[in-house]
Amino acid sequence: MVKLLPSAAIAIVLTVAQPCPGIAQTSSLTIDERTPVFRVEIWADTVTDFTNRVSAYSELRSRLESRLPAVTVTDDVGQLRRGRRSLAQAIRDARPGSVHGEFFTATTTAQFQLVLAGIMNARMWAVIMDENPGTFGNDVDGTYPDGKTFSTVPGLVLAQLPELPNDIQFRFVGRDLILYDVRANTIIDRMPDAIRCTNCD
Repeated sequence: MVKLLPSAAIAIVLTVAQPCPGIAQTSSLTIDERTPVFRVEIWADTVTDFTNRVSAYSELRSRLESRLPAVTVTDDVGQLRRGRRSLAQAIRDARPGSVHGEFFTATTTAQFQLVLAGIMNARMWAVIMDENPGTFGNDVDGTYPDGKTFSTVPGLVLAQLPELPNDIQFRFVGRDLILYDVRANTIIDRMPDAIRCTNCD
């Protein structure tokens, strides 16, 4: 039995099903035969799994943050940075052994790449590269480097991806997609080669 999904989720899937410009059409199936019902279920399961993982992280962060000294509203940049560092360290201590791919699993990566490929073109690439910091390495829950800019993430991209909890963001680092924790100033996870567009260099 096919699961009934919200119209937004179905719209996402139909976007995924569209062929990416420049890729040769290899299937000889008719339109009816290519109805992507199976992709509806795959995408829905992927979103649910990803959302559950991120929500669990957000709940953990909230618990840890509640145990730390409250950061008052202040113009003292030093105090704000100390608060971020304390939260980041508490998260690292609570997540020993975490590895890349915990949130961007193999299945999630494959589905996200399909979604991004369906909307990527030279204009979108140019927007993403505006303020893009370029490639750099990071440990899991590692600090986002001081002085590095934050990429612009177009609204169309955000509309195609799952909604995130407060103060967790999608950002691009070169062609990679990262999960960025605003409160802790850390990179939670990274998806290598999220952007695959042959005409975008």
